Amino acid sequence: MMNARTQPNNVLAGYPLVSIITPVYNGEKYLEETIKSVLCQSYGNIEYMIIDGGSTDGSVSIIKKYGNKISCWFSERDSGMYEAINKGLKIASGDILAYLNSDDIYYPETVKTAVEYFQGHLDVELIYGNCDFIGPRNEFFYTFRYPKFRWKSFISLNKSTIPQPTTFWRSAIHQKINYFDTALKMCGDFDFYAKAGKYCRIAYINRALAGFRIHNTSLTALQWRRNNDEVRVIHERYINFSRIRQKVLSWCLALQLKLLNLPLMFKKVYLCFRKAN
Repeated sequence: MMNARTQPNNVLAGYPLVSIITPVYNGEKYLEETIKSVLCQSYGNIEYMIIDGGSTDGSVSIIKKYGNKISCWFSERDSGMYEAINKGLKIASGDILAYLNSDDIYYPETVKTAVEYFQGHLDVELIYGNCDFIGPRNEFFYTFRYPKFRWKSFISLNKSTIPQPTTFWRSAIHQKINYFDTALKMCGDFDFYAKAGKYCRIAYINRALAGFRIHNTSLTALQWRRNNDEVRVIHERYINFSRIRQKVLSWCLALQLKLLNLPLMFKKVYLCFRKAN
């Protein structure tokens, strides 16, 4: 099932079209907030697509509620999130692309910030920024800062140091690295950034661009064992240097993350101390 495809909003002559995809499956609890965060962007030239995996809850009803503001939506069974994202990417019209999961949010200036960076840095093909971590009721937990991208360090760690909700990339990138690997169910973004970093220039923006929602029904919370297995697969694909060098690079990057987020580390220690006493 799908709605009629509407024309992208090209009212801003000279401004690139940005295509944003939201994959969803039984995500009614937070989906509406995600949709609103995209529709309320200060940047007007956006094509918004929602790819539903055949939800059996109220997700489709929520999508229909905003049907006249969404460029395109599908509801049909798929093999998982990354197949849904690929469906959207392959029909997207935008020069700049992104995907936002159905429990995360953008801020009003997010897309505008991304577009302005690309316009000022023509050699950059993918960008990311800092990420806020929020709770089920939108309560702010903390902002996490990330290091600048260095490919060998990135692939050495056992997790991605690019926060997915903050990423945007040029559509031409898919001619170099294809699309997301649908065989991966948890770490397709880690693999995608590893491929992108090998062949394209990635840049970091020192600004919080999105809110990542922490809740006990998220994929990350429910499938951490599979996540670890897929990280090992990614390491095997890309690491072609010694295990000792990998360990050193991994340790250095982990230390850098801690140093960048020292105030947060002190806050956590303080809260733990208070709780213990």
